[in-house]
Amino acid sequence: MFLYRLLYPEPPPVEIVETMDEVRKRAPVPLAFELVRQSEIFLEESLYPQAFSLLLDVLASGNITSETGTVASTPVVIPQPQHLAIAATMLVHPHTTTRAKLDAEKEAPNIALRLLRLTNALVGPTAAQFHTAFAFTHFETTRHGTRRGGSPALKEAMSDDRKTSFGGGRLVWNEAEDFWHAVGWAFNCSVLHPALWKHWHLWLQFMCQVLEDDWTEREQQYAEAQEKETLQNSDGEALNVEPPEQETHKGKGGRPRKVEPKDGLEVFRESLLYQYVALSNIYGRDRRIMRAIFADGKPNSAEFRAVFEDEIKVHKPKKKRSSLKKRAGVDLNKGEYGDYENDSEDEYTNPRDSRASPSAPPAQNRLLRRPKRTRRTQATIDKATGSGLDAYDKTADHENGIASLGGYNSLVLRQRLLVLLYRLSIKLPKDFMSTEDACHMFKENIRDLPLPVFQHMVTPSNIQGLELGAHSYLCEQLSYSMHESSAPPFNDDLLTQLKLERCFLPYMAASPSAANNAKISMLLEAMMTLLHDSKMLSATPELKEAVRNGIERRQSACCGDSNAVALAYLRESSLRIQFMVDFVLP
Repeated sequence: MFLYRLLYPEPPPVEIVETMDEVRKRAPVPLAFELVRQSEIFLEESLYPQAFSLLLDVLASGNITSETGTVASTPVVIPQPQHLAIAATMLVHPHTTTRAKLDAEKEAPNIALRLLRLTNALVGPTAAQFHTAFAFTHFETTRHGTRRGGSPALKEAMSDDRKTSFGGGRLVWNEAEDFWHAVGWAFNCSVLHPALWKHWHLWLQFMCQVLEDDWTEREQQYAEAQEKETLQNSDGEALNVEPPEQETHKGKGGRPRKVEPKDGLEVFRESLLYQYVALSNIYGRDRRIMRAIFADGKPNSAEFRAVFEDEIKVHKPKKKRSSLKKRAGVDLNKGEYGDYENDSEDEYTNPRDSRASPSAPPAQNRLLRRPKRTRRTQATIDKATGSGLDAYDKTADHENGIASLGGYNSLVLRQRLLVLLYRLSIKLPKDFMSTEDACHMFKENIRDLPLPVFQHMVTPSNIQGLELGAHSYLCEQLSYSMHESSAPPFNDDLLTQLKLERCFLPYMAASPSAANNAKISMLLEAMMTLLHDSKMLSATPELKEAVRNGIERRQSACCGDSNAVALAYLRESSLRIQFMVDFVLP
């Protein structure tokens, strides 16, 4: 043992350096008036890189790293809300994305995104006043005519930036009807307009990160408040202090009216996510939000139109026309004269060439036919590498159905929004909707998706942040809506191994189609994975028998189906279930 330790000594402990996501939030300091004025001058002169570089330098100036590798907890100077609103707009505005002409316009989105991400990482959404900067103020009144609660702070902040090309009504926060309008249009672009989706994807990805960080901060504040209240109550009971009397107010007729006690959930009602949900206070609000998240570019998603005027138009650089013919390379030392010898052949004839066959094409004609072969080769290269918009429609994603919702990047963002809505339903069921209603709405929109998309939406490894109980409940509701009616009901609300063996595993889909049976098999696979992760599943004889009977019934029910892709999905899912029972489960 001593010799082993001598030959293989233990390595020194690795010093853990805090990443940007792990850095403790720092106290914000407002931007000085001189810097505010200087940034406004840059924006008025359309010097966007200079404006955001100035703000970025000021923001990063206090990031002094100590010897231990941690960022010093000094205050940080943050941009004002109008700067953040303009920076987020430049990520998707046509003048800085698809129709950008100047170098300054092309560089602006990259610097703006760095500024937004660094601000969020250093101080967080609450201290950065994202609820003011990212407030939608398109309509002063709602569709029902009632006045909409705008953001006076944002209007006051934006009053000095009207002269900039991105001030006033040209911001995304003024052009879009609300957040869900922008979400629906972004997901429509993921299917119909890949050139626009490249920019909207960055904007929506950042917004999802902001919503998640803001909600996490609210949960921490709520937990701290609950802990503080518990300590106060325990101290009051120890001192025999009577609780305060309930406050009353006089209502109509002078009668006393009780005021409902505060539920302590105001911290969640002040969140940016609830602000976006409450802003869409129209009939069918919840279903409209679901339609925005599952927008797929089809006619039923046409309500989410373009945010900016003529946004679909893409700037194409003009090609310079040259009247001079392109000549081949010239190297006098090697005796290569390019096309100059070919020009002389037009006027002079070499006696040695008089014996050539009259049917042979001239050298100049052979040279003129080469560009055609070159163009075919370049088209082949573009097709193989996926360059250009035409190649986007011919990728494997479109063939297997993933691109019906915009590809994997789009699916990930849709899932993140669904998880955020579920977290909102847990804390504010009366203000938004209950968790059961949320899962039912998820079920209605997921059930009829193509097989690849359906598999991605229900696989546990693809969904981050959703509780195991909520995920299992969603899988149960999807399975109940699709499997045969002979499956017995079960009184237990929670998913257990006994419930899985009796109500789900032995049964097939209500219709004999291979696609529906493949979806049932995917749901069973997901539920078994969730139980296995919770250490609530073991390979008992009853489980093995239920798995075997279910696989045989589902495969025999769709043996006459000609959908080879669906049959392959069913067969592969059945193999994974059988492998889990034989080799994974204890």
